[in-house]
Amino acid sequence: MAQLINDAAESTEIKSNDDQNEKILFGASKLASLPTRSSTRMVQNVLLIWLDKNINLGKSKDNRNTMMSLRGVVNTIETFTNDDECVEFIKTIQNNDKICIIVSGSYGETIVPRIHSMPQVDSIFVFCNNKSFHEGWARNWKKINGVFTKIERICEALKRATQQCEHNAVSISLLAADDGAANKKLDKLECSFMYTLILKEILLTINFEEKHVKNFIHTCRKDYDGNDRELKNIKNFEQDYRKKTPIWWYTLECFMYAKLNRALRLMDVDDIIDMGFFINDLHRQIAELNQKQFRAIQDC
Repeated sequence: MAQLINDAAESTEIKSNDDQNEKILFGASKLASLPTRSSTRMVQNVLLIWLDKNINLGKSKDNRNTMMSLRGVVNTIETFTNDDECVEFIKTIQNNDKICIIVSGSYGETIVPRIHSMPQVDSIFVFCNNKSFHEGWARNWKKINGVFTKIERICEALKRATQQCEHNAVSISLLAADDGAANKKLDKLECSFMYTLILKEILLTINFEEKHVKNFIHTCRKDYDGNDRELKNIKNFEQDYRKKTPIWWYTLECFMYAKLNRALRLMDVDDIIDMGFFINDLHRQIAELNQKQFRAIQDC
């Protein structure tokens, strides 16, 4: 296993453009400029669904700007004009991933009872022209985050909901090999925990170079293609990574936090290897801070 991971980390070849690494899907309208649903690749623990029978993302500048604003919060967006297709799609999403959904007022009263109990559905946002009318029935459903008449307000509420989802999806802990848990009998440790320990120890022995950073940046640009906000963050990361600390980047409101947490939660070895240089740097900084804190306590 160690050799396989080292080989993968040392490879400088750019991954081929297979289906799962294609551009992120915007919606079901099948516009010529948009990829198909089968090419969707989630890079967060949250995806956004927009259900509206009148949605047409490619016909006006305002609609395109709306989509860009939403993608600044959630990178993966699926749009539907048919409620049955929407429900069937939700059923295909794993319970560990969370869905935020924007529904039009015309669909709200009929779709909410059908999806409210689904564990994948985290938050529902009703987008309408008659706020007072829809607030009447909406208050009976606890997953409804609010009734909105402006997309800007939805973006604000969506941002809070997404941050909470990411926080709740706290990934596995990267514990040191000499921690108490590691001393338990191996047959009593979950496989995922054992793999985590092994993978962490291997990553910390690899001598990562700038080519690994460049490969990660290339992957990120593909994953966030069309997402102007995150592409700007990726450019800043490329230019300034060594000028800031790993903790600074991890806590920054950008792609890194969600991408790393998702990779660790799913034990996605490919993504973990891609981010191995960052995990290595982050671990080293945390260890240094821990040592400083320990020495400071001893000196008191």
